[in-house]
Amino acid sequence: MRRSLLSLVAVALVVAMPCAGSAVAYPVGHLSEESSEKVIRYWTPERMRQAVPAPRASRPVPAAKPAKGGETSSATSIEVPQPYPSAFGKVFFTDNSGVNYVCSGTAVLSANESVVWTAGHCVNEGPGAFYKNFLFVPAYRDGAAPYGKFAASSLLTTSGWQASGEWGVDLGAAVVATNAAGQTLSDAVAEAPLVFGAPRNQAYRLYGYPAAKRFSGQRMRVCDTSWLMDDTFATPDTMGASCDMTGGSSGGGWVTATGAVASVVSYGYSSLRNVLFGPHLEADAQSLYLAAELG
Repeated sequence: MRRSLLSLVAVALVVAMPCAGSAVAYPVGHLSEESSEKVIRYWTPERMRQAVPAPRASRPVPAAKPAKGGETSSATSIEVPQPYPSAFGKVFFTDNSGVNYVCSGTAVLSANESVVWTAGHCVNEGPGAFYKNFLFVPAYRDGAAPYGKFAASSLLTTSGWQASGEWGVDLGAAVVATNAAGQTLSDAVAEAPLVFGAPRNQAYRLYGYPAAKRFSGQRMRVCDTSWLMDDTFATPDTMGASCDMTGGSSGGGWVTATGAVASVVSYGYSSLRNVLFGPHLEADAQSLYLAAELG
């Protein structure tokens, strides 16, 4: 639906929140070379089924430092009850060697009504080039696209991710074109707000489409969990929470009790079973968002 002036003012107030941590870095953008129609044609049902989880870091030695106040919570994800919330969806893209991958993403409130928020490694090699054929399917389930399919007209990430693959700013955004019905993302779904500089120690719902190991990637899943630890080997420190979702959940939103997205699924450690890490949304994230909503 088209946002009222009041809604856009509310978004502006969230964006204006002060953020601690890293110095502001510039966002890096890339205009898609493929038309929306071409991307949608590319993603046949067979290609969507056969796409594999995006590579995600699994570090062999834990660099995570448990922070005071972290509590153990259930790591077990469940399928989200139907109908799926329309803000969350599945991401498809092709890397520069021609391999088709899947991630997760969230439609977020924006002035241009067209922003998908995800992980940096779902839009860019980090360090390296941007991907192609980026497609967002809200509330995807077993191949169904109840709100349509949205191809990216441009992709963006943080300079820290694009230049050096810094996990503390593993964030990406896509500005998407209209679906086949001519709807903007805002017309079709109920987006979620972003929140910057939020307290780390709180409860989260982690959404995603895990597609590795025992998961098929065909159903949206959620972990009701909470902040467990900070990884001080990332810049800014990333946040860890208990969750058993696997590859394919990358880019899935960490949602607070207020319904705002405060992080995305980014990486894990091989020696920390069922713990997922995500960036804390600070100045770099805010800069990325502002650039995306003007796109």
